[in-house]
Amino acid sequence: MADTWITDMTHFLDAEGKIAAQLLSKRLIQHFGSIIAAVTSEPVMLPRQLNLKCRRRPSKKPCSGTIHVGFEPGTTNIFWHCPVCEDRGAIRNWQRTPWDKGARPELPTINRVTYRHGLVRDDDLEELAGLETVVLEGPSLSRDIVVAIHDNQLLGAAGEYGDPLVGDPLQYDELTIEHAGGTTRIGLCNRGIMLLTTHEEFYKQVHRVCEAIERAIKMPQAVS
Repeated sequence: MADTWITDMTHFLDAEGKIAAQLLSKRLIQHFGSIIAAVTSEPVMLPRQLNLKCRRRPSKKPCSGTIHVGFEPGTTNIFWHCPVCEDRGAIRNWQRTPWDKGARPELPTINRVTYRHGLVRDDDLEELAGLETVVLEGPSLSRDIVVAIHDNQLLGAAGEYGDPLVGDPLQYDELTIEHAGGTTRIGLCNRGIMLLTTHEEFYKQVHRVCEAIERAIKMPQAVS
C-alpha cells in the first residue's frame, strides 16, 4: 500500500493568502487544488468518485485510476485515494484557499447564533449581562457563518477556554449555537492574547468564526 500524503494547503500560500509564486512542484499542488475545487464546486454528498485522473505513473506508465474522495472521520480533512494504485492522502487547511469554491457537501442545521463580547472584570465572569449581544437568525444568519462553524468544527466544542488571569479587564467572547443536535455554548477568555501566545489551533478556529460574525454585524440586516 502506498504511503498516505498529509498535505497542508497553507504551506503553498504567501502572506496575503495567494498562491506562492515560487513552488517546487506546481504540478503536484495543482493536483491537490483540483481535488479541493472538485469537492467544493457543488454541494454533492461524499464519498464519491471524481472526474479526475490519478497523478501517478507506476512503471513510468499513467495509472488508469480516478480519484475517490470523502472526509476523514471526525475532521474536515479531505481524504482522497486511487483504488487502482492505492495512492492516497489527506488535505487539511483547504478552507478559504484559492482552490476553495465555497460549496459544502453537507452543512449543519443552525437555527440561531447568539454572540456576546466585550471587556469584563475577571471577578464578574458569572455576570455577563453587560456584554454587547448580537442574535443572528433567519436572514441575518448568513451562509458564511454556518460554513465557518462547520469548517472550524465548533459544534462539539462546548466549554470554557482561555486564561482569565492574564488581564483585568479581560476580553470575553461567548458563542451560543442552537442547532439541530442541541445547543453548544463556548466561552473564551482573552481571545487576542491566546492567539498571540499559544499555537493551539482551537483559538484560531474560534477566531475565524468570530470574524465571520463580526463581518455580519456590520451588515444592516443583523439584529443587535
